[in-house]
Amino acid sequence: MSAAPEMSEPAPGEDRLVDRIGKLLAQAEGTDNEHEASAFVERAQQLATAYAVDLELARARQQSKQSRGAAEPLVQERVEVGARGKRGNRHRVLLYSVVARANDVLVNVAHDSTYVLGFGHRADLDVVERLWASLAVQMVAAAQRRMDRGEHRAAGIAGQTWRLSFYDGWVQTVGERLQAARERAVELTPTSSGEPTAALVLRDKSERVQSFYSQTSQARGSWRGPWSGRTAVSGPALAAGQADGHRADLGQPRLRQRGQLGA
Repeated sequence: MSAAPEMSEPAPGEDRLVDRIGKLLAQAEGTDNEHEASAFVERAQQLATAYAVDLELARARQQSKQSRGAAEPLVQERVEVGARGKRGNRHRVLLYSVVARANDVLVNVAHDSTYVLGFGHRADLDVVERLWASLAVQMVAAAQRRMDRGEHRAAGIAGQTWRLSFYDGWVQTVGERLQAARERAVELTPTSSGEPTAALVLRDKSERVQSFYSQTSQARGSWRGPWSGRTAVSGPALAAGQADGHRADLGQPRLRQRGQLGA
């Protein structure tokens, strides 16, 4: 995998989008009400999807002026996941992948899971990183709260097995929630008479990102995922992760700086 090129600054409208999403996530993290937290996270995903549709329609309207590519080029961006051998790296990579999938970003993964490369529009990459960084910290915090209560010991399960199995369930459920939020946003995003539907707009965008990825990516082989080398999975921990992911029991960790994640 190649190093990412230097990135240009986002347009003012993209800055405002990321700020709004950041505020929604901060509200999710600052409430003790699980239902409110879930609503804030889903609204952040819906906003990201609706904004993506708006951008695509604007590109279509301006296509005759040949300004689409100059206005917002497709780029690749490297995001650090964690030091080599750091516990939970593979699940943080998996979480990045499910957030990326809901936001029209394709992903390459370093062979040791220490970083990812995202391919897409800069606004989408910023949205993905903001959502992912917040959710990654929240995932770790959710697992730690249960382990502090001794749930792994009560189940007679080794701590590392319990934690990774919890992450399995948490990422799966959060990914499903984000995808559902995207689908709702597509259904509810209005378009003017005579313009393509939101679903068609995003499909065309996805095809352009795929073409850019095919021309740019230098990845070889395939990522083994978070299950490689594991010999045991805990059913109770998996169910606990699914439950916390479904209820969006996000806790109250602060958003970290760009590229900085919890242990």
